[in-house]
Amino acid sequence: MFTDMSTRDFIITADSLKEAEEVFDLIFNHMEQSINDLLLQYKVGKKTKVWVEYHIDKEHSEVEEDDNEV
Repeated sequence: MFTDMSTRDFIITADSLKEAEEVFDLIFNHMEQSINDLLLQYKVGKKTKVWVEYHIDKEHSEVEEDDNEV
């Protein structure tokens, strides 16, 4: 088993939270689709845990998602 422990920080400048989320979703979904294509090609199973934090002025939100695929 190989575990990727890397993290990526994206600083997105946008006029609104909605716009920033849309840009992040485009980036994230593109990366995920590329990875999924390779996993299918090489028959590799995966377990994904995603942690997202939003910082807007004084407001702070956190989202955690678990996805198990084997």
